[in-house]
Amino acid sequence: MPFVKPTPEEIRKTARAAVSALEKNNLKACLFGSAACAIYGMENRVPNDVDLIVLTNTIEQEQIKRLLVSTDNDFFLVPSTNPRANYRVLWYNLDPWDACDGRATRCKVDVLVPGVLSIPNIPPRLICFEQTHPDIPLTPFFTLLLLKLRGWWDHLTDHREYMWEKVPFDERDIEELLELAVEEYEVHLQKERWLPMWLIEESEERARYFVIHCPDTTDAWSEIGFDLDFSYDEATDSEDLNFDDFRI
Repeated sequence: MPFVKPTPEEIRKTARAAVSALEKNNLKACLFGSAACAIYGMENRVPNDVDLIVLTNTIEQEQIKRLLVSTDNDFFLVPSTNPRANYRVLWYNLDPWDACDGRATRCKVDVLVPGVLSIPNIPPRLICFEQTHPDIPLTPFFTLLLLKLRGWWDHLTDHREYMWEKVPFDERDIEELLELAVEEYEVHLQKERWLPMWLIEESEERARYFVIHCPDTTDAWSEIGFDLDFSYDEATDSEDLNFDDFRI
């Protein structure tokens, strides 16, 4: 039977189940990735899975996955399709009778922790909630934007072509998030004093490259507090730059 993507409602159901299971083990978590972006109001894409940041520095990702499986029987682990991978993939079992009407039967859950992929230590008091789904904890909006920017950069600089294909989607995500940042949430770097300096510095560097590729976002980055002042030895017009030079 071909895999059927879960609906947004099923993704939120999965997120709630994961958060509940983690809370039973005295662990806090917050949703990030496209599912969190959608709850914040981004409409560019429909999320496919659940991405969770678990707020711990003492438990590894694979251990957290096993903890979820042992706490809630609807979670299960399967081997990765990558034969070289040293991890297992976590899934959540949706209602089994959904299979008979062409609906999804499972939803993938990615578990990350601070220190991975530029994820900072998020103070639990800064976890956010939206009125539309008040029972789903969210990564703070500004942090979510920075992590999206990190994802764009990783895809752009990857040596694999299928990763490059993700870049246009990332850019549209970030453009919409920037619009929400300015018009809806009024976020600003000066309000995010808890963020580590290393994350701010690397994010500003990535934003400088982002505006070369998406110059229409320059004002939005500046409005939320980013310093985009930099120069090249040669012309900086985006038409004169080969963006392949930024792939490593």
